[in-house]
Amino acid sequence: MTTMGLILEGGALRGQYTAGVLDAFLEAGVEFPYIVAVSAGASVGCSFVSGQWGRNKEIMDRYRRDSRYAGLRSWFETGSLFGMDFLFDEIPHRLVPFDFAAYQRNPARFVTVCTDCETGKALYFDKENEDSLSVLRASSSMPFVSPMVPYKGRLLLDGALTDSLPWHRAVDEGYSRNVVILTRPLGYRKKPSRWSPARWVYRRFPHLIEAIQTRWSQYNASLEAIEEAERDGRAVVIRPRIDRKVGRTERSLKKLTQLYEDGLSDGRAAILAKNLSVR
Repeated sequence: MTTMGLILEGGALRGQYTAGVLDAFLEAGVEFPYIVAVSAGASVGCSFVSGQWGRNKEIMDRYRRDSRYAGLRSWFETGSLFGMDFLFDEIPHRLVPFDFAAYQRNPARFVTVCTDCETGKALYFDKENEDSLSVLRASSSMPFVSPMVPYKGRLLLDGALTDSLPWHRAVDEGYSRNVVILTRPLGYRKKPSRWSPARWVYRRFPHLIEAIQTRWSQYNASLEAIEEAERDGRAVVIRPRIDRKVGRTERSLKKLTQLYEDGLSDGRAAILAKNLSVR
């Protein structure tokens, strides 16, 4: 068990990089007492918590080309570009079973970030007290291409809208040193969108509109805090060294496999370099 927290960025299918890094950690028996994850980071991170090596890659290999996984057919039939019922019901319960018992048995705190559409603020859900699949679904529900997820009297969307890189959350929880897995290469910064349909799509949710329009600035500010911590030795940052040009809805299994293998290699390298503070 390390003495550091673990922070997992989202990025939709770029999360295959994170899946590779986490499988390297599982191989080496690296564990964390605290994990805070966003969107795709939470979706792949739960299999790390349950100890299921290779599960995320198996899902990708078997089902990425399945029309139920993602695509226009899913959008027309379900209102979501990604097939949320398929991803968060059929796959974990039947097709590639998720080990719910091992997930709950793991003593690590696993915190998933979501966005409250009414307040435009981040919400943090701990696995000990929540319906994890509902929370994971909400955190992965991207604006414009997914419906809001009702949960405990709230309407939720993608956690990346309000806390894409929850460094400050981990610090506030008592973890001043953290491992951070990013899905963008060194030097990446978000730019403000020239145009957004948020004002029309979410006109009943002014705080959500503000969160969408300012996401780029909160992302960049968090990234700068992480890079400062990396320079000071308070963060071990693992990020893609090669830009595979993988899109959020990437269909190329070759690219996705390369990205996963990049993560596996980089995770192993971080362990060999003894960059992880282990008790």
